[in-house]
Amino acid sequence: MSRKTAHRRTPGRDARNEQRKFTGAFVNAVAIALFVAGLFGPIIDPVRMGNLAPESRIFLVTMGLIAHFLARFAVRGIEDKAE
Repeated sequence: MSRKTAHRRTPGRDARNEQRKFTGAFVNAVAIALFVAGLFGPIIDPVRMGNLAPESRIFLVTMGLIAHFLARFAVRGIEDKAE
């Protein structure tokens, strides 16, 4: 085994699945934050969100939905166990 490969192995199926799940969960958390800020922000904090234009709120909600679909795409590649 060469020195270069001794410390870094190719991740196995379980490790790849965990990486995909972590990526999907992180992107989905960002999606939720964007969606909630755009949709419920004025209800939660009307003083600060009063300065946010309606176009910006629509942008936040749209980006939240796009991020959610990106998270779904990230976990689509989860591999099943071969039995």
